Order: sequence, then structure tokens, then C-alpha cells
Amino acid sequence: MTPLHPDIARAAHARWPDRAPAWIQALPVELAEVCAALSVTPTGRTFSARSAHVVEATTRTGTRLILRSSPDPDAVHQAAVLDQLARVGLAPVVHLLRNTPTSTWTAMDAVEPGASFAEQEPQPRDLAGAAAMLRVLANEGGAPSVPSIVPWLRTRLTDPPADDQPPHRGPEPAEARESASLVLDQLATDMAVGLCHADLSPPNVLHGKSRLWFIDPRGMNGEGAYDVAVLALKLSDDHLGTARALARSIALSSGVSPDRADAWVTVADAATV
Repeated sequence: MTPLHPDIARAAHARWPDRAPAWIQALPVELAEVCAALSVTPTGRTFSARSAHVVEATTRTGTRLILRSSPDPDAVHQAAVLDQLARVGLAPVVHLLRNTPTSTWTAMDAVEPGASFAEQEPQPRDLAGAAAMLRVLANEGGAPSVPSIVPWLRTRLTDPPADDQPPHRGPEPAEARESASLVLDQLATDMAVGLCHADLSPPNVLHGKSRLWFIDPRGMNGEGAYDVAVLALKLSDDHLGTARALARSIALSSGVSPDRADAWVTVADAATV
């Protein structure tokens, strides 16, 4: 079976010291059980993930699947949102969702060729495709039993985590975070809670053979305008002025409020998501 990379083991121990040892110990048996349930065989190929074991497997006919196991207590919510995104055609087909005492497993179709927006700069037609997908997302209700993104953002604004910041920047000054908190309060007042990817950064938008796919949602409900804001902010390398203009443009194409997308840019930037 495909071994766990030492860096991922260390990251899991650092984030979840109470869960990581049991997760690591159970991984070989659980991976074998998942492969047996799906009638697939690991290829030995693994994928970069901060604290999850992500491996490739193939069926007898050569179809590629991506198997993912995470000890993150919130992974159950991430799996629920992924499943709902797949049901409405925004994420690859999900073949398995499994919760064990130590982890949450998912198995989905591999995306080919699979280059992300981070690896292959999106062209105007790609942004139009993402906007069309966001239009679908914005009309979907939230995933059941999944938390709202608002408390998570509020925590990042009031007490920014030192160990979870973008590599090129740290927490914003207190004044900027306080101002963004007021904007968040206004947005939360009339937010219609719906399906939300909640981490729509360029690495999580993949090029398929003839279309795009969303992967790796954060596991929170929110609204489409937030996803527009995060995508615009990250495509703009966190340059606020550029992000605002891009968010308004994508919002217009997605059928969501440009004003709300602009406001979410303020929040997402100050929260350094």
C-alpha cells in the first residue's frame, strides 16, 4: 500500500496531536478496505496535501480515482460539501464517503489533464466557465449539518491564527481587521445561507478535458458571492484594487450581487484566507 509521506505525518501530529497517532496507525488497513470496497488498486502515486493522505488508484478497466483520508475533525463537513458539489455537476463524481473512528475518506474521479488555475493561468474563456459554475452554485441550498463560514471568518478577524497564514503575508493590522468585522456583520445580517465552496483559490479549480471542476471545499455553508470574492482575490495575488474589479466582473457573469462580492473581498482580504 502507498505509504504516508513523513511531512504529512508531521503536519498531522502538529495540528491534531490527539488524533494523528491513531490515524497513522489505521491508515494501511483502512486504505486496503477502501480499495476492496471500490475494487481499485493504488498506483503508488500520491498528491501534495497539507495534512491528508491523497493517493491515486485505478479500476480494472484503468479508470483513475483519487482517494483521500484526513484526520481533520472538520473533514466530515468537507466531504459533505464535496458530495453536494458533485451532485450538481461542479465537482468530479464522488464514489465513496466513509467516516471511521480515525478519519474521513472520500473517493472521486480523477480530473484529466488536471492542471489547476495556479498551474495554468486562466484565459477569459476559463473565467467565463468558472462564472457559469458559480451561477449554478449560487442557486443551491446549503449542505445539511454544515457550519456557516461566518464564525470562522469572525475568528480569523478577531484572533488571526499565526500558523495558518498565506506564505507571502501575515495577519492584517488590527484596524483593518476591525473594519472588516463590521462589513462581515452587515453581510451576515441578510446572507441567504447556501452552497459554498469557501476555498475557491486557484489550486482548487482544475482544467478537465472540456470543462472545469471544483475540488477541496472548506466544508462550510455561505454564499456564492463569497466564492467569487476569494477567487478574484487569489487570482489577483491579494492585490485589493485588482481583486475588487475582478470580483465585480465575475459577479455580474455569475448572477450574484457585485456589491456583496466587493464587500466579501474586504472581509476575505482582512481575514487573510
